[in-house]
Amino acid sequence: MRFLANLHTRCKNFRAQILIAALLLCLACVGCVSSRTIARRALEAPNRQFKEIKEFKQLTLIATNFPVQRVSVGPPPATLELMVIQPGDYGAKMVSSITKRHPQREGDRHPYEFNFGFNISEYPLRPKLETNVIRGTIFVLHGYSLNKELMLPWAMVLAQAGYRVVLVDLRGHGHSTGDRIYFGGIERTDLVQCLDSLIQQQVCQGPVGALGISYGAVLALQWAAMDPRVQSVTAISPYSDPGTAMEEFLKAYAPALTWRTDRKAAGIVASRIAAEWPDSTTETAVGHMKQPVLFVRGERDELCSQEYLSQLQAVSPQGSEVKVIPIANHLVVGMCISQLEGPVTNWFRAHLTR
Repeated sequence: MRFLANLHTRCKNFRAQILIAALLLCLACVGCVSSRTIARRALEAPNRQFKEIKEFKQLTLIATNFPVQRVSVGPPPATLELMVIQPGDYGAKMVSSITKRHPQREGDRHPYEFNFGFNISEYPLRPKLETNVIRGTIFVLHGYSLNKELMLPWAMVLAQAGYRVVLVDLRGHGHSTGDRIYFGGIERTDLVQCLDSLIQQQVCQGPVGALGISYGAVLALQWAAMDPRVQSVTAISPYSDPGTAMEEFLKAYAPALTWRTDRKAAGIVASRIAAEWPDSTTETAVGHMKQPVLFVRGERDELCSQEYLSQLQAVSPQGSEVKVIPIANHLVVGMCISQLEGPVTNWFRAHLTR
C-alpha cells in the first residue's frame, strides 16, 4: 500500500516538542524566574503562550478534511471550536514503539526512544462506511497546551472502530477563546454545554463516552462525575490535582528550577484552584462517578504513580480497570496507540451501550 501522507517522529524530538507545549519549560530556560510568575503563567490561556508545533503541521493539514463548528459556553464566556468526525474506514494506520537508546549517555534521565507513525492511504480523506450503525459518540480531550488536531490519530482509531468522534479545543487552547484555564472548575461545565449543543443540533445521538490524556483525562473524569450522559471514560495518565502535578512535572522536566521554586509555584496554583473549587481533585471526581473507568498509565509515569492509581481504583466504580504501558513515561503514554488501540476500542464496545 502506498501512503500518500505520513508523519513519523522519534522520542528525542517528540518529547522536546510536547515538553515545550506541556508546561512552562520556556520559563525554566530564561534564567531566574519567580515562583509567582510561573504560577501566573500556568493559569493563563496556553494558546496565548505557545506557538504551533512545527513537526505536527501535517496533522493540521489532514484536519482540514473535517468541518469545524463553534459553541458558546460560560460563564465566564468563551467560544470552543469543535471538529466532528463521522465513523468509517479512512485508511489510516498508526504505529508506535518504545525502545532503549543505544548508545546511552551516562546519567541520561530518559534513556528510551519513542517512535510514532501516522499514515493515510488516500487524500483527501473520504470514509468508506461499512455500516450505517453508529456505535456512539466519543469526545477526545487533549493535554495541557495542546489542541484538537494533535488528537487526530486517536480520532481515526475510534472513527474506524465505528464511533462518531468529537475533537474539542478546550477553553484557552487551540482556536478556542478564554483568558485563562481553571483545571476543570469551569471546563467540566463547558463540556456539558458542548454536549447540550450537539444534541440540540442532532449531531450527537446515542451513547456518549470520553477519552482524555493527562489534563484532558482529568477533565473527562470531572465531566463524567457531574453528567450521567457520559457512560464511560478512558483516562490516560490522569494526575491528582493541579498543584501536585505541576510540582512533579517541574521536578522531572525543568531541572534548572530549584525545588523551592517548584514547590512554591505549585503551591500558589494549588491554593488558587482550591479556593475557587474545593472539590477539584481527581479522586473527588472519581468518587462521585457511577460509570466505570479504564485507567491507563505509563510504567515510568512521573505524574500518575502506581500508588496514586491504586488510590483512584479504591474509589472508582465497580468494573473499572487499569492498563499499564511498559517503559512509557507521562509525555508519551497517550500516543502509545499500537499498545492501546485494542484495549481502548474493546473497552468502549463493552461499556457504551444503547
